[in-house]
Amino acid sequence: MSLGALIPQLAGLTYNPPGARPMNLGGQNFTHCCLLALNDSLVVRPDGNLSYAPTSFVAPGLSIGELEAAIAGDEFPCGATFNGDVGGAPAVSVPYDWCVARCPGWEISHAAAMQQWIGPLVQFIVPSLAFCTNVPRTRKVRIPDVVFKAHPRTLVGLMTYWIRLLGALVLMTLDTVVWLAICFAFAGPMLLSAVYEYALDRKVLEFMAPPNGKPPDMPGRLRAQLLLAVVVGNIRMATLESRDFEGGRRQDSGSSGDLEGKMSMRGRRMSRLVHNSVWKKIMVMVDEYEASKLTGRQQQEEAVSLSTKLKALLNSQASFGSTIGAPILFFVGGFVYTVLDVENNLGDNDTAHALAFGIWWMIVPYLAIISCAMLASNSPSALDGIVYDDGAMAREDRYELSFWKQHLRKFKPYRGIGLILKQLEGYSLIETAFEGRFQTVKLWKRGLNKREWVQEAIAEYAAAGGGRGANEITPDELRQSLTLNRQDCFYVFVGSLFAVLAPCCLAFLTSYNTPQAGLSCRSLTYLVYAISQVCEMALWTCAARLKIKYGVRWSEAVPIAKRICWWGQVFVGFFAIFAAGGGTLMQLLGVYRSCACKVPVKYWPRLSDPDAYIVLSDNTAEDIEAAQRWWTVTGSTAVGVVGIVCTLAWWHQRRLRKVFRDEADKLDGNYMVSEAAVRHTS
Repeated sequence: MSLGALIPQLAGLTYNPPGARPMNLGGQNFTHCCLLALNDSLVVRPDGNLSYAPTSFVAPGLSIGELEAAIAGDEFPCGATFNGDVGGAPAVSVPYDWCVARCPGWEISHAAAMQQWIGPLVQFIVPSLAFCTNVPRTRKVRIPDVVFKAHPRTLVGLMTYWIRLLGALVLMTLDTVVWLAICFAFAGPMLLSAVYEYALDRKVLEFMAPPNGKPPDMPGRLRAQLLLAVVVGNIRMATLESRDFEGGRRQDSGSSGDLEGKMSMRGRRMSRLVHNSVWKKIMVMVDEYEASKLTGRQQQEEAVSLSTKLKALLNSQASFGSTIGAPILFFVGGFVYTVLDVENNLGDNDTAHALAFGIWWMIVPYLAIISCAMLASNSPSALDGIVYDDGAMAREDRYELSFWKQHLRKFKPYRGIGLILKQLEGYSLIETAFEGRFQTVKLWKRGLNKREWVQEAIAEYAAAGGGRGANEITPDELRQSLTLNRQDCFYVFVGSLFAVLAPCCLAFLTSYNTPQAGLSCRSLTYLVYAISQVCEMALWTCAARLKIKYGVRWSEAVPIAKRICWWGQVFVGFFAIFAAGGGTLMQLLGVYRSCACKVPVKYWPRLSDPDAYIVLSDNTAEDIEAAQRWWTVTGSTAVGVVGIVCTLAWWHQRRLRKVFRDEADKLDGNYMVSEAAVRHTS
């Protein structure tokens, strides 16, 4: 009598798994491997009964009678599913050497297994595509105009219409997926910069309207400039315009961040202050309103008030509830259903890892929440409509070259490379995200860019002789009040670190404690990603400190530090991209379902260790116990935290928007034109 006669599941068992796909390309099947291990563990005695072979892979201590009872009771170990019995199915474990010899390769995700690929894809990645569209960006993939010129009124037009439509959809999808990958791989510095900007908004507005205390005495012009810095601080600063400084000596163009250092010169007059063209153009609305105040009430009533313009810029940022609040509500609702549904699939490791994968991807919703909580609008379109751009006579704004473009510029003198760069000049696969004169900065630069706007206002206030009044705040006191102190920076770093590490830690705990418990491929992916994000945030902090200390020309002051920060970001970014993109792809494809990834990392140097075993059976008692202990806890914690963060972000944004509107209304109610403002307009 054969084993197949006693155990129907082993009847007709073949050495290789079913299917024509090569095992190194995903053709392996670990349920088939479990059947092979069980087949090698059992023999039929001469009396026709089952018995264990000399080398058995069934859990020690389990009698043959208990195994037969489990099989008869719908607990066959290979491919078992949870049926309400927490005792689970018998465990079948094999040494690593046996697994590599008999079951090489990896198992591709099956179309019918929802939790292997379609579940994580639809439940977590597709919503993240929507969330990433709320993250501000400066560039996007250029879609050629030719794809929008189809006219399906003729036969040829009808035939090309679908081709053009398909081409546009492909490019749009590529653009969104690439941007999602960038957001996920570089979430650390993006979150750090966004939280820094959020803290700076709070610092400025609470300085102007202290919760407990008397507001500082300052001129209306400074008040308007600080409010403008809050709502347009994401606009990129142009390089300084070349002007004569002291003694008629010409100075090279720098960037507006250098003003803080240059303003330390005593005795510098207002007329000698050199602004960049973007600052001057935006501040025209302040100059015009001051002029209307000086010339008379009639002209003032004919012009749009400055407070109205400021509140229009504030309101150009879409509502928090419509952009991120409602999507988060639907996302959390779907995730709650997923967490509750896992109770029906206890012991299924695919469900455990899919849950961990979804928790890990919660970093993207965190990034979208913080991005929508800032007061500056992600689009400069409203500003383009409010500020006059000089029409066709306007000179083009000049901006500081990026680190990459500076290196390309050095290669132009070389004959071969320079010729290639010259031929490619003018061609670009990407374009700016918004049309118009004003450009926004990348999210990981927004925090420091807004600081430049605040420092620019302080510099003008100091150059205009501010602080000479009896109760008027001095420039030094103003600069100290609007600078984030160590406690503020600590809160910024801890808050952004929490947003990055909380999903990683919860995902790590879920996968780490899924049998066989230990650090393995999936949990190692989350660990590498978390470390890479912390390193990126540390490098961003280092670069920010140097930029604040030396100004935007810090790359010339400390070129070695600049190279270390830049190449460090490239080096760490490689691991971040590999963990984020590669880890996601390998999870969806099923590459992690292999012998090496089923063994904890600590056994990789000594794979012949007896403890380096692989559990091939499903729904074991250990699987069910780990699921009951960790799945609901980590999933519920992740849902609760993202809900709390979203609620707090909404509440604080509403509070700051109220403070901003109140301060803007004060400009109309009691706008005092100071002596410094009179000197400026004259």
